[in-house]
Amino acid sequence: MGLGVSDDLWKAVREYLEQHEEAKAKARGRRGPRSRLVDAILVMLLAKPMRAAEIAGILGYTTRYISSYLSYWKTRGYVEYESGLWYLTTLGEEYAREVLDRESRDRFNEFAAVAQRILNSLPDKAAINSKREARPRRQAGPPLPFIAGLKGKPGNKQQNKGLTASCALDVIAEELDEEEAEIMRFLLDHYAKWGTTYIYLDQLQEGMQADFQWLVKNLRSLQTKGFIYIYRDPRLGMRVGMSKKTKDVLEACSAGLDA
Repeated sequence: MGLGVSDDLWKAVREYLEQHEEAKAKARGRRGPRSRLVDAILVMLLAKPMRAAEIAGILGYTTRYISSYLSYWKTRGYVEYESGLWYLTTLGEEYAREVLDRESRDRFNEFAAVAQRILNSLPDKAAINSKREARPRRQAGPPLPFIAGLKGKPGNKQQNKGLTASCALDVIAEELDEEEAEIMRFLLDHYAKWGTTYIYLDQLQEGMQADFQWLVKNLRSLQTKGFIYIYRDPRLGMRVGMSKKTKDVLEACSAGLDA
């Protein structure tokens, strides 16, 4: 049975996410960031103390969104705030340097792999020339039937779902702020990829690498606006799904694309 908008529901959502966060922390041995956005923020602060608005401007997010991450990781001991500026603690600086080292290694490995592919792709000219001389030239003829049948064929179902999802986001975007739109974009992308209109809350948080306080706040707003529902599955946990309002938009977009 679905639950309406209530304090009890959102208390349960918050507790669920907190428990999930703690379980992940135990699994990885320490409660460090797992978000690429947080990594980027901490590396920027390694250079100098900065205002949230300055970080947001460089990374292309809203100040409120960046502030929510900074506030969360302040409680975890990675950053501190003073006189309008955010700066790294000893723990935060240690982690940021680990990120820099890891990225440097990854970048080197990436370039090394590209170099290896380039080297492996160098043609053996003698062998190629020999093959060209030995290969008989095929006479031009009509295209094979199955190739001709593919020409002009509409896109596959997943492509159509992707177009439908993009259309739906455009339709509802005017009712959403930037943070709500980010969540709906994730849900619609999930629909386009898997064809399902719901996702479990822990999967949503992990997929978005979102601060759970930020996520709860925006999910609550989206439910109030009628775009999502929250369902407590006794066996599998909290589920976030598209409401009938959102599904109706998807259906209208799909019908319009098929017309």
